[in-house]
Amino acid sequence: MDYSSETVYFITIVTKNRECLFGSIEDDKMILNEKGRIIETELLKSIKIRENWFFHNGVIMPNHIHLLIEIQNGNISNNDLESTTHIVEAYGSASLRDNRDEKKSESNLGRRPNSISLFVAIFKSITTKQINGSESIWQANYHDHLVKNYKRFETIYSYIKNNPRSWETDSINSKFQ
Repeated sequence: MDYSSETVYFITIVTKNRECLFGSIEDDKMILNEKGRIIETELLKSIKIRENWFFHNGVIMPNHIHLLIEIQNGNISNNDLESTTHIVEAYGSASLRDNRDEKKSESNLGRRPNSISLFVAIFKSITTKQINGSESIWQANYHDHLVKNYKRFETIYSYIKNNPRSWETDSINSKFQ
């Protein structure tokens, strides 16, 4: 499947062994620790550099991240923006970096430019180096789901928004078994 095509993706990236590295849930809110703030900073940078990606929603949890990302290959009309801007929560939209060294390394990864898999690989690499040096803090893969209709979009959007409130019963919570 081409994960650089124009559509909406629900992405979940989970820490290795579901270890709670990024903070804790207090009073149904995520409280980021230093590692969580690194994740937040890198997410915001990633958003800023991808101008044809629209980040509808996202949340950093103690041991995982959820993102609702739309890749827009065409021009965005004002009508499209008016209908979607009101649902942006935690993040924004952004554009691809113009960095020759990074582009060289991207092509060596065998992933398509502007793809979800390349975004996840670079994000994992950068955050691992900042938080843990060389040993990865992430599970090897990530979970993705193509959002095929607006009803599903609303369901996922609400799930992300309410994820901190449902942490105690979250299947990704390593303490919930």
